[in-house]
Amino acid sequence: MKSRRLTVTVASVLMTGVALAGCSSSSVAPNNAVGEPKSGGTLSWAVTGETASMDPAVCSTVAPPRCSTIFGTLLRYDNATAEFTPYLAESFESVDGQKWTLKLREGVTFSDGTPFDAAAVVFNWDRIKNPQTLSPAIRATNGMTWQVVDPLTVNVMSESPNYQLPWQLVKGLGAIGSPTAIQAAGAEVGNTPVGAGPFVLTRWTRGTQMELTRNPTYFEQGLPYLDGLTTKVINSEDQRLNALRSGEVEVATSSFKKDTETVAGIGGYDIYDTPLVGGTGLMFNYTDPALQDQDLRQAIQHAIDGSQINNAVAPGEAAADTFVRTDDHALGTFPALDLSEAQRLFDKYLKKTGKTGETISLLTYAGFPVMEQTSQLLQAQLQEIDGLTVRLEPVDNTTMLKRKRQREYQIVVTANLSEDLDSLYDMFHSDGALNAMGYSNPKVDEALDITRASANPDEVTSAYQVVNGEISKDAPFRIWQNISGYLYADDKVEGIAATGTAAGAAFQWERAWFN
Repeated sequence: MKSRRLTVTVASVLMTGVALAGCSSSSVAPNNAVGEPKSGGTLSWAVTGETASMDPAVCSTVAPPRCSTIFGTLLRYDNATAEFTPYLAESFESVDGQKWTLKLREGVTFSDGTPFDAAAVVFNWDRIKNPQTLSPAIRATNGMTWQVVDPLTVNVMSESPNYQLPWQLVKGLGAIGSPTAIQAAGAEVGNTPVGAGPFVLTRWTRGTQMELTRNPTYFEQGLPYLDGLTTKVINSEDQRLNALRSGEVEVATSSFKKDTETVAGIGGYDIYDTPLVGGTGLMFNYTDPALQDQDLRQAIQHAIDGSQINNAVAPGEAAADTFVRTDDHALGTFPALDLSEAQRLFDKYLKKTGKTGETISLLTYAGFPVMEQTSQLLQAQLQEIDGLTVRLEPVDNTTMLKRKRQREYQIVVTANLSEDLDSLYDMFHSDGALNAMGYSNPKVDEALDITRASANPDEVTSAYQVVNGEISKDAPFRIWQNISGYLYADDKVEGIAATGTAAGAAFQWERAWFN
């Protein structure tokens, strides 16, 4: 077994987030490939959950591992070197964090033969900025303007300095679709993706699998090596591992250390361990009339037993006590398990409101065994509070994403992951692109503004520490499991590079090949 672990301590994760600001350089992701790469074959890999849309304005945020296979991204981030690297863009540079110059590669075309140029980038970004597109990345465009300079150059202006802006070209603004195809597709744009990435979509059986074939116009000569790539939706952790062991898929994903130990014991598989920011936990809707009350929120917090949940669904995982892993708890931790305090705060809430009890709806994923078990455990824990009833509301993945985005929930069991600390801005800033909670804390906003506006690494590190302390004390998203993205690949698969995304860990597929 070739083990490719990229374990990173919390301190180095924080420093990584700082070192990235304004960086743009080239590197090659590490791999342990043996011999000369060979072309041919179709690789299958298993993922959790279906994606609702392959519109580049949507999938780059909600399903980046699948989105990037077709669209690629403007930039990439290399976990091993802690650097941004060119991909469909050659560079994205600024001297002041406000005025940025985006340079595209010459000679790149979309798979429909139309040019991948500056006009195409602006067309896609204009779509994201248009509220009618319903892009989750729309808030990332706040304070940004852009204009075409020449066919390969776009000038970008940020209203205020933002040295973390390159992250957006890896994430929400990174997927660029063919304007010709988008305009022709109309309402079907989410079903007919056309990009400049290594593969093209040939068949999509919703809820089952997505079949891709090699893009013959891909800009990197001789790539991809694979003839095809099939993404299979398998929601059960055990079923994904069984599919791997049986040979139904060559690659599978997991968020659990226990699965890694199982795979390591079997042998014959490469293990990728990618550090991620975030985890699995309970998210609160601060705009809900009942949950606007701090006493009610804190009562629920004090009834959560993260250790019990992990022991049941993720054995061996320590319960998280802060949102970002750290040994320094001076600035704040999640509220401790304390049922007496939970009851005191809940009774206080009832007295204020004149109620004799309260019923809270817990939104959860249907068809995901781990999430279903977690939700049932959490329901039992919270109902230890006398007078509180928790009603489970299971929904499919597509409905879940929509309702979170529109804040149509009270509390929800969910996971949120990223490879970068700048994701904290998106999630917890009052104006964050992914703030599905309606959470607002002036101290957090001020610190997050510093993380983008400052070019001083020490200042940015201190700001992230403040953010971590505050969001852990407030716990608008109270996680119990800090997650790493584990990926397991049959050792006949070579040339793989692992990367983190907002949907967990993923692969860069264009250099993968069968030995």
